[in-house]
This record gives sequence, C-alpha cells and structure tokens, in this order.
Amino acid sequence: MADQAPNTPKDAPKLSKTERREYQVGVITAAVLVAVFVLTVMANRGGQKPGEGGFTLTAAYYRADGVHIGTPVRIAGMNIGVISAAALDERQRAVLTFRLDQPIQLPDDTAAVIETDGIFGTKYIEFRPGGSDDILKSGGRINYTQDSVIIEDLVSLIVRQAKGAKGIVDPPATESEPPQ
Repeated sequence: MADQAPNTPKDAPKLSKTERREYQVGVITAAVLVAVFVLTVMANRGGQKPGEGGFTLTAAYYRADGVHIGTPVRIAGMNIGVISAAALDERQRAVLTFRLDQPIQLPDDTAAVIETDGIFGTKYIEFRPGGSDDILKSGGRINYTQDSVIIEDLVSLIVRQAKGAKGIVDPPATESEPPQ
C-alpha cells in the first residue's frame, strides 16, 4: 500500500493506443482553435483605433438615439467610415466625430442624417452631399444634420393627427421640441 500513489485506484483502466491518439488529437485541436482565436482578436485590434489619424469630420445633433462609437458612416449606401467619438457640447447636443477610411471630397453643405436600416433595423449615419463648390477639410464640421427618428414619437404623432382629424383634442405635450 505504501508504494501506491494517493487517490489513484489500483485497478484504474489504462488508455488504449487508439484512445490516447484521440485524446492527443483533441488537445491539439483545442490548442489550434485557441491560437486562431487569439490571432484573430490581435489582428482586429491591430488596425487604426477610433479617433487616430485619418480624415475626420464632426456634427452636432439634438437626438442621437441608437448611434454609438463604431456605428457605420455611409454615402449612397456604401460604408466610408465609422463614428469614432461622441460627446456633449455646452448646449447639451451630441457631438459625433466621424473617421472616414479615406479623404472624400464633400461639399461644405453636406448633410449628416441618422438613418435606420428598415423599420426596426440598426442606425447608421448617411452623408448627403450638397452642391457647394467649397469642400470640407479634415477636422471640419458638418452644419446640416437630421436627428434620429424615434418610432414611438412617430407613432404618437400619427395618433395625434388622426385624433385631430376626428375632432378629439389631446392635452398639450409636456416636453418641448428642441429648436431646429
């Protein structure tokens, strides 16, 4: 009894050659999957970080619901960049910074609109170029914006208008609309 290792049963089954091979293949496969996962994460983090370099623009919104850092920025439905920073200004507006993948010739009267993919899809920023001859430079500000449309607000507006058409009057709303 003295030469037997503690907690090791005397009659413990030994693995056959086939079972050992299967065990080794399983361990190697798990190690390869972990290595691939780690390398993928490192490769994705190795790119340019939000806010670093590149072509940047900013815009201010009264309502920026549904957008966040990493939200896509598009022109004509094509991704051209992402939101790289978000902050509040002194007037409590959401100031979004856009990092574009490459410099794009955008007129200074370009509009930055918060859009939704479908009715209940995710939000994104759509740039709608204007017709001005003056071009925005990196670090410039887009002055024409359209805030996020909130489905609940839209439904409420439709219901109020339908009631108004029938002569039913609702009490006035307590929230005031922000100036446009």
